[in-house]
Amino acid sequence: MKLIKCSQEILDASFDPGYLRQERPRPPITVAISKEEFDSKYYKIESGILLIISNTEFHVHDANLGDHAGSHIDAYCIAQRFSGLGFECELKTNLSKSDTMDWFERAKSRLFIKAVDCFVLVILSHGTDNGVYATDQLIRNEDIIEAFNATHCPPLRFKPKILITQSCRGTHLSGGINVGVFDPNQDDDSRYPSEYHEWIGIPITKTICLPNEADFLFVYAAVSGSAAFRNAAECTPFIRHLSKAIEDMEVNEDFYEVLNTVHTAMGVTYNRYGEVEYNNQAQMPCFVSYLTKLLRLKQAT
Repeated sequence: MKLIKCSQEILDASFDPGYLRQERPRPPITVAISKEEFDSKYYKIESGILLIISNTEFHVHDANLGDHAGSHIDAYCIAQRFSGLGFECELKTNLSKSDTMDWFERAKSRLFIKAVDCFVLVILSHGTDNGVYATDQLIRNEDIIEAFNATHCPPLRFKPKILITQSCRGTHLSGGINVGVFDPNQDDDSRYPSEYHEWIGIPITKTICLPNEADFLFVYAAVSGSAAFRNAAECTPFIRHLSKAIEDMEVNEDFYEVLNTVHTAMGVTYNRYGEVEYNNQAQMPCFVSYLTKLLRLKQAT
C-alpha cells in the first residue's frame, strides 16, 4: 500500500464542505491606455449618456413604502440639464430589480457599439443607507457599482461614472440652527495656517492595476442615515438646486465646484419654511468621489 502524506490543512479541509467551493483568484485583466490619456489631469468629455430611473409605485413585502409622487418632475428637470450638455438621455419608470439589471445590461451592450466619454445614472426612488428601492425589492449600492465597474463594463474603463440618487438614506432628520452672517473686519494679523505638500513621483511601469471602484462619483441627496425632503408639486429641493447649478456651470468649471454650490444652496442658504412641515430641520447633500481626474462636464471646444 502506498502511503500519501497530507498536510494538516488539507486534512482539516476535508471536513469542511465549503473548502472546495472557495473562489480561486482570477488572472488579472490587462487593458491598454495611451500615455497622453493617462497623464491628463482632466477627463475628456465630448459625449455622454444619462440613464434615469423614476420609481413611484412599490410592492415590497418587507417594507411599507408609499408612492414616490413628483419624481416625474425631477426626471424632466435633470434630463433637461444633461441634454443641454449634449448627453443622450433615457428614462425608465417603475422597474423591478430584475428589469433594472436587465436594462443596465442592454445599456452596457450598446456602449460597445457607440462609446461615450461619461456615464450618468440618476435614481429617483425610496432608499436606505445601503441602496435604493426598485418596485419590488432593494437594489444594493454594491450591485450598481459591480454592474458598471472596470471588470464588468469595459467601455467605461477610465471614464467617469456619476451616480446621483434622490432618496432617503435613513429616517433621521438633521437638525439646524440659525446663523447670522456678519463682517468682523478683522485685522490683517489673523492668518490661516497653510499646509505645503510635496509631490512624490511614482514611476510608471508597463501595466497598472485599475481598481474596480476607480472613476466613480456618488452624489447623494442626503448624508448617511438622513431623510431627504420631497415636494410632490414641483422639483425636490436637491434636484432643483443641482439642476440650477449645472445650468449655471461655467465652461471648464470642475464638477466638484458645482457640487459644492449645491451643498451651500441646500445645506446653508436653503429656505425650507413654507415648503416642508418641519421647523429647524435641515438637509445636507453629500458626494463621495473615486474619480482619478478632474471632471469638467462643459468643456471648451
